[in-house]
Amino acid sequence: MILPGDSPSKGVFGGYDLTRSFLEMCMVPHSARLCSVAFGMSLILLGGCSSPLLDSPSKVRQSVVTLPPLYSLSQSEDGTSSSWSALFWLVGRDVESERENTRVLPFFWHANDPPYRSATLVLPFYYGETTASYQSRFYSLLYGYKESETWRNDYFALPFFHHRRSKVNDDRSITVFPYIEWARTGAQQSFGLSLLGLATAITVQWGLPAEGETVGALGRESSRKMEVGNVLGLVSAFGYNDVGDTRDIRLMSVFSSETLSVFRSWRGRGDNPFVREWAFPLYMNIQDEGGGWSYVGPLWGEISDRDEGWETDWWLAGLLARTRAPEGDTWRVFGLPVSSP
Repeated sequence: MILPGDSPSKGVFGGYDLTRSFLEMCMVPHSARLCSVAFGMSLILLGGCSSPLLDSPSKVRQSVVTLPPLYSLSQSEDGTSSSWSALFWLVGRDVESERENTRVLPFFWHANDPPYRSATLVLPFYYGETTASYQSRFYSLLYGYKESETWRNDYFALPFFHHRRSKVNDDRSITVFPYIEWARTGAQQSFGLSLLGLATAITVQWGLPAEGETVGALGRESSRKMEVGNVLGLVSAFGYNDVGDTRDIRLMSVFSSETLSVFRSWRGRGDNPFVREWAFPLYMNIQDEGGGWSYVGPLWGEISDRDEGWETDWWLAGLLARTRAPEGDTWRVFGLPVSSP
């Protein structure tokens, strides 16, 4: 995970920093359950990584002492590139020019790769990291922060409380793991109650722009959204949007799709005449400026064309129908005309 303000840094163990990945997953509440697995993998892989990162072929290391897994040592002729490890590779040090990595696993690990990155882990008491774009400090699991020139994240009792704020504006967010999330971005704010991101009790957004893509604010100062009872993004119990030129109410949406809703009322605001509403399968109402159609079960329905100036009502699944037009009314039974102007 690369947070805003981060920049990719050069790797220190074969180009991939597993310890940093582990700690960042612990910072993110939704990935907390993966921390123990990632940490175990980190210890195994970090202990076995001993491939040198050579600056030039002239610094090829030669084996000096080989007594694995108790102790082994290799180094270049000029002594600027070396690596030693002991005790099943749990203890060791790797040096290549200005780069160095030291480990006493699982208690201590240090990596220095100037000017890209420097990091130190003293388990379980301290983790510190400094890069060109940010620095982070974590003291046990009680408190930690990650900071750049434009933002700062504070973590308390990892991963239960997280506070992020911008240094250039009023943007900020608060997460109380695993239930509460609040954020403010400009004039927009959001609040949510969820369980590890799996099931959402309620999510509310307000302060959204009142204008639509092609219409004005229609007398409003802001818009809002709300969703209640979302499970895994598959089923949403209730949703409400009042954004731009539309007002949308829906019940029992499937796959987070407004279209796949048992009940939906989607209507235009102001001079926008469109209507899309239904209560599946008993009721449907589709209207636009030029016309539309609607029905109530098999009992009654209507089709209209306002441009042509006619409208048809039907009853009993179409057994009886009446068409109203400027020249007069036409009645049909079983689709056959029985009365016309």
